[in-house]
Amino acid sequence: MAGTRLKARAPDWDGTDDYEFSALPAGGRDTYGTFYGAGAYGIWWSATENGSGNAYLRDVISNNARVNENNYAKGYGFSARCVR
Repeated sequence: MAGTRLKARAPDWDGTDDYEFSALPAGGRDTYGTFYGAGAYGIWWSATENGSGNAYLRDVISNNARVNENNYAKGYGFSARCVR
């Protein structure tokens, strides 16, 4: 349910934006420079590394209420969110 609560409200996406995070599905970029997932995935880097070449991320997906955690190489391009 957390994914739905983080996502922007309709018409921008399929969430409720309960936490005013306003997550939008910008997608990402792979290590070859190809962009993918715009309109379907919102993907954000975390500040937590997993070794020198990898880091954790969180993602939310269209029509899915979960927040997922994954580990990717730092050569991928995902969104970043600055919080103070």
